[in-house]
Amino acid sequence: MSTERKHVKLGFSIWATGIHPAGWRLPEANAHGTFDPGFIADTVRAAERGLLDFYFIGDRVVGLPSSQHESPNEVLRPEALTLSAYVAALSTHIGIVTTVNTTYAEPYTLARATAQVDHLSRGRLAWNIVTGKNEEAAGNFGRDEHWDSVRRYEWTGEFVEVVKGLWDSWEDGALLGDKAGGQFIDEDRVHAIGHRGEHFAVTGPLNIARPPQGHVPILHAGSSEESHVFGAQHADIRFILLQDTPKAKAYYADLQRRRAEAGFPDGQQAVAGLPVYVAGTAREAHEKFRQIQSLTVVEASLGPISEALGVDLTGRRLDTPLDDVPELATVSSARGLLILDRAREAYDDPSPTLRELALFFKRTHGKQAVVGDAVDVADYIQEQFEERTTDGFILFPPYLPGPLDAFVDLVIPELQRRDLFKKEYGAPKTFREIFGLPGRPANRNVAGLASVAS
Repeated sequence: MSTERKHVKLGFSIWATGIHPAGWRLPEANAHGTFDPGFIADTVRAAERGLLDFYFIGDRVVGLPSSQHESPNEVLRPEALTLSAYVAALSTHIGIVTTVNTTYAEPYTLARATAQVDHLSRGRLAWNIVTGKNEEAAGNFGRDEHWDSVRRYEWTGEFVEVVKGLWDSWEDGALLGDKAGGQFIDEDRVHAIGHRGEHFAVTGPLNIARPPQGHVPILHAGSSEESHVFGAQHADIRFILLQDTPKAKAYYADLQRRRAEAGFPDGQQAVAGLPVYVAGTAREAHEKFRQIQSLTVVEASLGPISEALGVDLTGRRLDTPLDDVPELATVSSARGLLILDRAREAYDDPSPTLRELALFFKRTHGKQAVVGDAVDVADYIQEQFEERTTDGFILFPPYLPGPLDAFVDLVIPELQRRDLFKKEYGAPKTFREIFGLPGRPANRNVAGLASVAS
């Protein structure tokens, strides 16, 4: 990765009901957008109007009705590969990230689908690899149990190698279309992969021509040691969650160290999730944050926040202002003090109630929720970008529509004014070009033939 980082990368994550589980309850929110093609199209157009770099499509392979109050998006979720093709048809410039759970997928099917969408988008696709956290998924795929992290990543490492082999099974120019000679393809330039491994037996070749990008770029998130090892070896971009700035800088530096040790001297880019509440004035933004928090269906519990702060608040009334809780004066840990500061900042209130504090922690786990006007949000993005905690952000609006347009109309011009974000797309680019990733990988079959010939 180049050390020159002039512009921050920005993407939008399509959670139709928003990142906040109560956001859909607002009068202006759309509670039925998950499968509404017009609604989805509006978000794609808004993202391209804002010159965003990528459109992020998450996915899960379970539907949990009991999660409706905690995570409505775990109850209903559009199938990501299908949706990526729809986004490709609606857009011209924006990169498209589709999520696939490799634990419950087959390499041939995945290689085929991603190659097809990469062609349809003219090289704008990226693949976000997840291995899944929901144990319930096993029952949807005829398995007795959800595998542990070690087994999932052993499976996924081989999975990726098979997929890359399948992408390479067609050389460029193998499709001849020679009408005069009657030769449709050059069979010598189409290769079976003959893979026989621990987890997969795949013959090949693929029946889709090699993707325009050669290999579709890979994103990956995860906090386990297995995910770090896998990410260093296979991911072009890491999806991270920001902590406080010193820890985030150390985490970012660790990503670069691991990537270099894995044999990739160009480093690795990172994008972080950004829950963002922005409005024309800071007061409006804070009021909206408070309103959405108040719509939370599940009552706040003081147990988790007590544990996080290191003080027992469980006997207190939820409507007690923080200034009236003497125990909070004994909080001394850096994490505890940061949680209190961030809660006060999000509500724009020096003494929110214990209920509000508990709900803030429930929603953010103490991490930053960026609330304010365009200058406030741009300040945060600029600070994190310049401090090298991340190279970009995935916007997580609390609900839709509204907040995405607000970010595009308010924050993007402010970032452009600071020369932190581009002012035009220019000619269409591949996802690799959008992120400045290394060029199209060589086809292993061509490279192998060249080495034999030499």
